Amino acid sequence: MTLPSWADQMDALRGVGDGLVRRWRPDGATAAETQDMYKLALSILACGYLCRVYTDARRPVFMPLWNYAFNQGGPDPDYVYATTEVDPSGTYRISGFRGTQRFVEITQQGFDMMSPSDLSRPFAVSHDLDDLAHGADGSFSVVLSAERPAGYLGDWWPLDRRAKRLLMRKCSCDWIAEQDARVAIDRLDDGGADMTPEETARRFADLAAWIEGMIDFDMQLVRYYREHHGINVLLRSTKIDEMGGLPKQAYYDGIFEIGDDEALIVETALPRESRYWQILVADDRFATVDWVNRQSSLNDAQARIDSDGELRVVISRRDPGVPNWLDKADFPWGIIQMRFNRASDLPEAKVTKVPVDAVRAHLPVDTPVVSALERKEQLRTRRAGAQLRRIW
Repeated sequence: MTLPSWADQMDALRGVGDGLVRRWRPDGATAAETQDMYKLALSILACGYLCRVYTDARRPVFMPLWNYAFNQGGPDPDYVYATTEVDPSGTYRISGFRGTQRFVEITQQGFDMMSPSDLSRPFAVSHDLDDLAHGADGSFSVVLSAERPAGYLGDWWPLDRRAKRLLMRKCSCDWIAEQDARVAIDRLDDGGADMTPEETARRFADLAAWIEGMIDFDMQLVRYYREHHGINVLLRSTKIDEMGGLPKQAYYDGIFEIGDDEALIVETALPRESRYWQILVADDRFATVDWVNRQSSLNDAQARIDSDGELRVVISRRDPGVPNWLDKADFPWGIIQMRFNRASDLPEAKVTKVPVDAVRAHLPVDTPVVSALERKEQLRTRRAGAQLRRIW
């Protein structure tokens, strides 16, 4: 059997970027839009190497998935995502140190994220590190297998026969003060073997379809929300639930579409109880607006709650000088997404479009003024906090 040469593999990738640009902007893309799509495609290629070509179920390693460099699928800036393949017949040990962040969940998935067609068969069972025994130093260890090993008395999670992959979400709300969990995985029933040249070549050859499939999938998802939710709204959606989202987490999705002199005010009550909540803005490919250099997301530790207990967030291109500003950057339209984790109730959100210069007339009179200097310092702190998270 003759395996693909380097030139063969490069030829398969040759038309990916331009094809995506044409599908994203069928009426023609600007030079900036073209380069932005090229950058996104390159990031998904890099992610595909780490999460698909490098590792396999025999030698599992939690590899970086969605983050500010691999900005695909509307990453939650508070989460550090990592993934690894698993063999449902295998026995694995997950161990490490809990840290102090808000929560860490590891979800079994019954579909292969590297194959978008697999998303038609979602399955997700999630495990929380807080359900395990911890040592005085925060250490933990849990075995994951179809059956509890004979004589084993420690922490154990059943591995579903449909599982193909684990997705880990590590949530921090105070990006600077909270300490990320450190997590390792090992396969106990298989000493591991090098991937065959044929398997390596096949996975390499899959990357063109992986880039196109995942970016196309997200563009179609955004357009689904546009068609089914409408414009300048934020509605409870089960779409992500149906695709295997985090169990016990409610998602709200909607579309923003405003001019540079306009703003959206999102108003909502908050659940009586919840473990975590957050709101973000993303572009029309479901890439979260650059949250390292812009305030494009807010969580329950970052946002200001008004004196009446309501959350009010302003989405605009221009800074309106309010605490809860979400910077949509230069994107004329895109996604608004909010999530409530383990919430006691799910309030409805109201969205109002106003001139950006009239924002304060629609907010409580005691809403603080954020000066340009204060915003600059906020963004410096945010930028540092984002980098202190361990995403690699």
